[in-house]
Amino acid sequence: MTALPQYGKHVHPRAKMRAVVIDRYGGPEVLRPTTVPRPVPTRGQVLVRTRFIGVNPKDVIVRKGKFQVATGKKFPLIVGHDIAGEVVEAGLGTDLAQGDLVYGMINDFAGRGYAEYATVDCQQLAKAPSSIELRVAAAVPLASQTALQALRDDARVRPGDHVLINGASGGVGVFAVQIAKILGAQVTAVCSHRNVGLVTELGADRVIDYTKTDLVDVDERFDAIFDVFGNYHFDKLKHLLTPGGTYVHTIPSARIFKDVARTFVRRQRAKLVIVKSRREQLDWMRQHIDAGRLRVVVDRSFSLDDAAEAHRYVETKRARGKVVLEVG
Repeated sequence: MTALPQYGKHVHPRAKMRAVVIDRYGGPEVLRPTTVPRPVPTRGQVLVRTRFIGVNPKDVIVRKGKFQVATGKKFPLIVGHDIAGEVVEAGLGTDLAQGDLVYGMINDFAGRGYAEYATVDCQQLAKAPSSIELRVAAAVPLASQTALQALRDDARVRPGDHVLINGASGGVGVFAVQIAKILGAQVTAVCSHRNVGLVTELGADRVIDYTKTDLVDVDERFDAIFDVFGNYHFDKLKHLLTPGGTYVHTIPSARIFKDVARTFVRRQRAKLVIVKSRREQLDWMRQHIDAGRLRVVVDRSFSLDDAAEAHRYVETKRARGKVVLEVG
């Protein structure tokens, strides 16, 4: 048997698992269900039997090959980052035990999540919230931590700040609205007319229907602008920032890297959120979910074998909240 390093450093010599892989970069059709060797946890890792998998725009970007400088060209490759499931084996130096129900995000450019089993560093996982199903928990890690890291860590949102969230009804946006409110901000949410009710229920103080109003024409100033949807850029919206305001973008590009560099020593700053899974942040999410302060919105579920259809739906950019794969 040939070792497959992209699945982790070690694989079980005999055990197999179902997975969805890509043999080349491209459209949704390159996602292919198959059987591959099951990985074995190394020191600091646990083996998780995945029950549900969150589908993210990042998975789509990886599938298209836009991160291939980091993901390489060693195929087959398993994509996917968000998982929720059960610990079935723990390596040395871990503080999670067999039987623990966990959720988290795999800190790897490709991911390795679209599979029945995944090996994950235990610090990238946390015990799953007890008040929601694992299917719902799988929708939390990447999107919620992106929102928290963008708002709390990058924009440094404080109580009383005015925050604009562009793309408020999507996977990251629904968390961003709620997290901004938990941080004490006044929230202006941007979405289409059909999602006004949803983002209002989530706590938005004001909602802008982008089909009727161009953000460029808004007559207001914000301490932070979180461009989740990514269809604007710093120069186009900087006139909406307060003198010390921060614009945070989610999509890597030459333009945003340039904006970050040239505003590094300015009062108005552009930043790119690069999400990493952290135990303490997953614990923070669990506490707020179980206390009823953070609602998780799942649009629809697909089977693992229908990952291609899930990607096609995510690419419409019309999902309300998150899309989830069910392993079965």
